[in-house]
Amino acid sequence: MKVSDLRSMLVMSSREEAVFGSFDLPRDAFYPMLLSLKTGGAWSYSAEHLRSISVMRVHTDYDKSTKTGNTLEEIYLLVNPETVAREGLVNRLEKCGNREERVLLTRPYSITLKAERIFVARISTEKRTIMVREAADKVVAFTGPSAFYAAHEMEHLEHVEIDGLPMWSFKYELAESSGPD
Repeated sequence: MKVSDLRSMLVMSSREEAVFGSFDLPRDAFYPMLLSLKTGGAWSYSAEHLRSISVMRVHTDYDKSTKTGNTLEEIYLLVNPETVAREGLVNRLEKCGNREERVLLTRPYSITLKAERIFVARISTEKRTIMVREAADKVVAFTGPSAFYAAHEMEHLEHVEIDGLPMWSFKYELAESSGPD
């Protein structure tokens, strides 16, 4: 590892400590958000005194005339979340943790969660910034992939193991060739 990289990492850790330390919450409440920031995806954390999940929303701003764009990620951290509503059913394949294969299961198309506190980290790849704020609202709704991830992380908090139809239950079929796609 280069010394300059190590220095940058230490500066980043110091900035994280300053930002997340400014909120009146134990540091471990922010673990899911920090994992989402650094490795992507959705995460959950559960301890005797608190539970938290992170859920990502990703948007892309794309300029068709210049053929360039940037993603904008919003990572939501929900402290002590509860499910308020679920709507729709979507069959999807998922893999989690130590499980070796993906399984077919059903997730809600939309999910509404309430939490004691909600934080949002907004990452701009264009500006190379991470803006963190506490949301005024205590309720947030997710749809599509964000809803799938939120439902999955809520199951972790409830200590529910995902159980679905294993991938090897699927069968292969040959599609008729109709030329290039």
